Amino acid sequence: MSCLPRMARASSFQACLPASMSCLPSMARASPSLTATSSTCTIPTVVPAGPVLLGQLASGVSQAVEMNNGTKELAETPRMALVATEEDDNEPMPCAFGNYVLLVTFVKSANYTVVLPTAHNYSASLGGGGWLAGLIVAVAFAPGLLSLPLAPRILRNGYKPGLAAMVLLCAIGNACYGLGQLAGSLWLLVAGQALSGLLWGACGRALAQHVVYACCGKSRRSAWTARNGNIGFLGMGMGPVVAAGLSKVSFKVAALSVDEYTAPGWFFCVVWLLMLLVLPLIPEPERRFETGFVRCTNGEERKCVVWPDGKTLWCLFSVMVCAGTVAVWETSAAIVTQRYFGWSVRSTSLFIGAVFLSSMIGGELVRCLLKRKPSLHELDVTVTGLAMILICSSMLYKYLPSSQSPTHSYEVTYTLGSILVLNAANYSRNYSVAMALRSAASVSGEMKDMAVGAQAAFMMTGRSGGALLGMGLAAMPGGANASAGLVTGISGFCLLLLALPKLHSAIREV
Repeated sequence: MSCLPRMARASSFQACLPASMSCLPSMARASPSLTATSSTCTIPTVVPAGPVLLGQLASGVSQAVEMNNGTKELAETPRMALVATEEDDNEPMPCAFGNYVLLVTFVKSANYTVVLPTAHNYSASLGGGGWLAGLIVAVAFAPGLLSLPLAPRILRNGYKPGLAAMVLLCAIGNACYGLGQLAGSLWLLVAGQALSGLLWGACGRALAQHVVYACCGKSRRSAWTARNGNIGFLGMGMGPVVAAGLSKVSFKVAALSVDEYTAPGWFFCVVWLLMLLVLPLIPEPERRFETGFVRCTNGEERKCVVWPDGKTLWCLFSVMVCAGTVAVWETSAAIVTQRYFGWSVRSTSLFIGAVFLSSMIGGELVRCLLKRKPSLHELDVTVTGLAMILICSSMLYKYLPSSQSPTHSYEVTYTLGSILVLNAANYSRNYSVAMALRSAASVSGEMKDMAVGAQAAFMMTGRSGGALLGMGLAAMPGGANASAGLVTGISGFCLLLLALPKLHSAIREV
């Protein structure tokens, strides 16, 4: 019975362990005596206390050594504690802020596609060619890759400051795009597009996925990610429709000419300024499920640096393939329809908009299908979509000799193939993003933080590279077949990777 006071003191001390865990070594040395003492006790309720305490202390020491390589205290690499557990899986996205993020996605997507029908002619009017027109479109997203490494710092204390900076840059960039004709400089167009996309990586794509995992319940994340992707496609559909309406605008303010080339820039400059005025009215959301970014302190061995495994990498590559497919089609379609079909800018704009709108509707239908049939795995949806891209891209080729003009049947098959390819690319991309983030989160919080930035990087790389290659190839002789062949090749290669041993089954277990 002499062990009871000592055990009582150990239990009370265990309850008061400091968060820094700086006392772990002394506690570890004390644990053998506790174990030995407890072994001599004869009271059943006290005997388990020593081993339990020893196990808890050993677990704490193991975590401290693993996180700090045995050289630093645990407090030197803090992680923000969960404000709320994930037991509440059905917690919805905060309404006001979630809708604002969706609106940003919609407007940015529309801003991107509004220039597609006129970018080639705008570039040509200033002495540029097809590849330079492709560069003008591509830089709307490419500079965002530079801001991705800053995402942890920008998003650490709040979302609204980063959003405000991005919205302001978008307004300034669109103003530069509208001034390109007055200045007579192609590079002002490039600079304006680059400014618009500079913070899109950290404060657009990465922010949207960070919000999902910090503010939304686990069971709602895939659905919200899919909805965000579908809203993006709705915006991409509305951009060309807005361009069709702006194609009839033509007036001058002193030396400044506002026409079908410059009107898109001025229109979206006003839209972004209005969104900047609305932002202060939106409350900052509560981050109920956030785990903070880990800070490494050991320069020799950075154990908190993580790398994606095979299944996460395939999901990220699928995101890039689907985003590239969309970009190749949307930029090449503007040239194919005007050069091969002889359509006007207005007809081309309405056609591109209608295809994107059909893809948004298709994406919503797939989201409802998965909601009704939870047994249907997202990998099956993604693989089906990639196979659909591979097969239906054959309808985008021009099979007639170059000496013959396109027939009505080619227009029909091209239109049908476009609808099928973009529908498949939309929902495949949405669920590839969801699987990539879930796969990373199942490994660790650090891996999930990495995947948030990686999915944005892969998506923007696909959009930028696809836009440059799509418009550049389509402007060349036989460009319709070159752009269609690119879509076929990247989708086929992504499917071929699934033949790697155990990759398919590993992704299904996510």
